[in-house]
Amino acid sequence: MSVQFELYKTPMPKEKKNKVRYHARPISFETVNTEKLVYRIHDRCSLSPSDVIATLEELKYEVAQCLKEGKKVHINGLGYLQITLSCEEEIRDPKAKRVHKVKLKAVKFKADKELKAELSDMHFQRSKYKPHSAGLSEVEIDMELTKYFAENQIITRKDFQYLCGMTQITAYRHIKRLIAEKKLQNKGTTHQPIYTPIPGNYRVSVDIKYKDKEYRSKDCAKRHTCKHFWKCDEHQSGSSI
Repeated sequence: MSVQFELYKTPMPKEKKNKVRYHARPISFETVNTEKLVYRIHDRCSLSPSDVIATLEELKYEVAQCLKEGKKVHINGLGYLQITLSCEEEIRDPKAKRVHKVKLKAVKFKADKELKAELSDMHFQRSKYKPHSAGLSEVEIDMELTKYFAENQIITRKDFQYLCGMTQITAYRHIKRLIAEKKLQNKGTTHQPIYTPIPGNYRVSVDIKYKDKEYRSKDCAKRHTCKHFWKCDEHQSGSSI
């Protein structure tokens, strides 16, 4: 079976902005959970599923205990596990007497040569699906928003995502950029953001002020077709955007 991959545009430094490069990323449409892993191991050896589960549970516990002690964990043929740390505040003088708050950042994994050798005969195939965002430029995004705000007063992350053909992460990144550029503002809450144009952008000259019931839609039949479902009576119990 081949590994599916897709090409993504490589971010370039400002001095090389005119150069366009792409890199490959694996596309995974399935996650092998513990239950599936247990039965795959069971099919290859004499251990019962319950034995495999017990072994994995003990392995997890012992690995965690070793990492808590600041030790590296090496599993032969698999690789090394090691913690990385970060500080909650900027440190300018390492000799300062003040105790700095240090916290766990991540658990780093480094594969063994044996594991890499097991993967040496992999086959790769270009994915038929396009899981990443459409390659709209910043100017094209502004043009889409200008057309959108000609008919709508607010936009949600989901609206923005569908409008520009982006993934959720990419949509968040561009919204954050537009806020920093003072083109959009959040008129909602942290957990339920509602974005409106800042006057002077997207042909909007007046700041939009709304009350709780201002954008209720009288004919909201279905949530996915409602532009204002965030304030619709029928959709108040829905999930955040």
